[in-house]
Amino acid sequence: MVPTKRSFVPHIDGAPAEQEIRGANVTQHVSLVARMPKVRAWVNQQVRDVAQSHSVVVDGRDIGTIVLPDAAVKIFLVADPWERARRRLVQQLQRSPADEEVAEETDRLVHRDAKDAQQSGQAADAILLDTTYLTQEEQVDRIVALANAVTQRGDET
Repeated sequence: MVPTKRSFVPHIDGAPAEQEIRGANVTQHVSLVARMPKVRAWVNQQVRDVAQSHSVVVDGRDIGTIVLPDAAVKIFLVADPWERARRRLVQQLQRSPADEEVAEETDRLVHRDAKDAQQSGQAADAILLDTTYLTQEEQVDRIVALANAVTQRGDET
């Protein structure tokens, strides 16, 4: 049985907000907000509540170590910082960014990664997947294949 695909679309004041939550203003402040214990605990509990009653795919820096440490499938994605920055800018700008723009975004990403280092890391039982040279479709295909392999192994035991 193939599960149906549904996605969560964040809304602000009733309007889709994917662009806003991935924008520069949010990403510049997300580390600060993530260090607020009460906010972090509330968000983590919301994710856990959804995961209790649904099969979900969740991304985040500490999902496999803090939020859902007992998840059946944990995949830790990595990519070259330049490529991560380029992808982010393509998504935000809807165009190919100039090298100078990518360099500036790379600096911001590396700085944010350093600030977030103590709250993120690969879970010991996570599968490491380097996506530097993979298209988004290839990434999804690999993740689905890994999840199916782990799920099938679980069904056999």
